[in-house]
Amino acid sequence: MWASNRTQASDAMKEATRKPCQAAPSQKMPNNKNRIHQVVVLFFIAILLSVIGLSLRNFQSLSIFWPGNAVLLGLLIRFPVLDNRVSLLALFSGMLVTDLCWGTPPMISVGVNVANVTFIAAARWVLLTRHFTRPYSRRLQSLIRVFPASIAGAAVCAAFGGLVSERYFHDDLFKAWFSWFSEQMSTSILLLPAVISLPRYDELRPMLRKTCESSLLPMMSLLVTFALSIWVGGGSSLLFPLPALLWCAVSYPLFIVCLLTLITGISEIILVASHVLNIQGENDLFRIDSLSAARLGVAAMTISPLIVSISIEFNKKLVARLTHRADYDLLTGALTRSGLSSHLQALLTSRNRPPGFSGALFLVDIDHFKNINDSWGHAAGDCVLAQTVQIIQQALPPDSLVCRMGGEEFLILLESTNEARAFLLANRLRNSIESNTIMHNGKDLSVTASIGISLLTISSVQALEEAINRADEQLYLAKKSGRNQVRPQFVL
Repeated sequence: MWASNRTQASDAMKEATRKPCQAAPSQKMPNNKNRIHQVVVLFFIAILLSVIGLSLRNFQSLSIFWPGNAVLLGLLIRFPVLDNRVSLLALFSGMLVTDLCWGTPPMISVGVNVANVTFIAAARWVLLTRHFTRPYSRRLQSLIRVFPASIAGAAVCAAFGGLVSERYFHDDLFKAWFSWFSEQMSTSILLLPAVISLPRYDELRPMLRKTCESSLLPMMSLLVTFALSIWVGGGSSLLFPLPALLWCAVSYPLFIVCLLTLITGISEIILVASHVLNIQGENDLFRIDSLSAARLGVAAMTISPLIVSISIEFNKKLVARLTHRADYDLLTGALTRSGLSSHLQALLTSRNRPPGFSGALFLVDIDHFKNINDSWGHAAGDCVLAQTVQIIQQALPPDSLVCRMGGEEFLILLESTNEARAFLLANRLRNSIESNTIMHNGKDLSVTASIGISLLTISSVQALEEAINRADEQLYLAKKSGRNQVRPQFVL
């Protein structure tokens, strides 16, 4: 946990430091060889997904479930490096080649796959356009817009697909359009959130840990209600799993919720297509067939838990961002005093470590810092502060807690550190600060620091104040004795 906090602070500090002290790093030109590899990979992914869809296709109702469009669109959104016109051409080529090899007549293959590509293009525009709402991060904005993007993409795709079905299969235009629309919309709502929310490698372990720590009751209730929907039957049975899915939405991470809605929705559609789940009586007259009705019902059911889960995820990110702003100093990336209290409280109440906190506390004060601000301006002072924190974090163990107390004074907590090691580390830190060269606008702003040390064993955050006062007394003695030195409260 400490290492993670240290990494976050270091990243924030480097970003803040780069502006006053360093030039921005030059960006590398894209590698054409890598781009070719990406296009080839997309081509074969399109082939694989088309084979899955074609294996479920018959020319009376087209495919029961066509995953290609939603998955391929999700990949373009999830991996921005793939999002270009060449990739779109590779997707179209992969689907067309597969269709032709499957034995589909050329004109039908071209018409059907033009419809598929228009879905990807139209839905992508809705997912990424800045015209509707204020911009969010790419992934979050796309997740928020899954529902309107699915409707827009499905409507445009159905317009082309319906014409193909009317011309070559002599289907009724309305029923053909509705069949295409219901299939594309339901498939997109089921698959697109799962692909967009696909966790990165560094997100995978925390997600699995949170899932394992959650209760199994929501998932068990989902299994029970799904079985009940098969047993009862009827149109309303499609909605039986909805309460359980909502329970899952507030209990599990977003990606797990997406997988659960995906499995539930696909299962219901397949069961309706196989006449295992009967949602319409034999003598009922409807303008749409039971499969299209099932697709619309599944889409309406699964969008609710997805919206709930996305809202929870958005709120968590917002709270995390606000917490980070409150807990970390914007200039240096070090903890603020409130951030130090929060992190120390989390350590003291953690179940995975011994109770209490025992170690050493350093108070570090940059010598003659006011002269830098007065002589060279506050920009120079900001550069010195940011560089000094970087040196502190490099010189000390990665689990150290570094806090900016205010101005040029910093507090450092090191756990499981005895007198001798504390003095050794403090002296090493002092030497590192002294030997570091800080350049700003061609001026050498190198500094020294005075350090006061105290040992502490505490069981509450409030008890930290006494240790701070003892270290402050030692810091005062170090500065009074000539600065650039370490003063411990103990005798070695």
